Amino acid sequence: MKREIKFSLVFRDMWQSAGKYVPRVDQLTRVAPAIIEMGCFARVETNGGGFEQVNLLFGENPNKAVREWTKPFHDAGIQTHMLDRALNGLRMSPVPADVRQLFYKVKKAQGTDITRTFCGLNDVRNIAPSIQYAKEAGMISQCSLCITHSPIHTVEYYTKMAMELIELGADEICIKDIAGIGRPYSLG
Repeated sequence: MKREIKFSLVFRDMWQSAGKYVPRVDQLTRVAPAIIEMGCFARVETNGGGFEQVNLLFGENPNKAVREWTKPFHDAGIQTHMLDRALNGLRMSPVPADVRQLFYKVKKAQGTDITRTFCGLNDVRNIAPSIQYAKEAGMISQCSLCITHSPIHTVEYYTKMAMELIELGADEICIKDIAGIGRPYSLG
């Protein structure tokens, strides 16, 4: 089986930093051509609901804003990611299953192609519903292995987890280095 490996370095502190940069949709769409010119294959749209919250501060309709912002990237063939915190959805506390399922459909309509799901506990049971919701909404299900360093977090541990996620229907596997501990040797 041929495998494609993409290296994606994501700096996503824009919406979540303490001194949030608060862009309007007209500012976002103005910078889209420069981002497209960089030659990206994908970009992150939603991280913890930040985009929607930010646009609400200006009184802009977040559904309209996110569609306008995503359109130039789709026109250029650039896929859009969203971050999903497994059972927590986009929040920091659990979200009911029916709300999460609807959320996927809404994000797909807004132009999101790929859902990158992670569970900080690496519990496949928490990630499994997200795979199903992504597929039902017509999205690519990318599941994350949250790496850390401990006696139990071995190559075998992560390989087993990846195989379980693939068996559940994950389209892509992502190595999520939350703590910044990964080095080319260990990640390889």
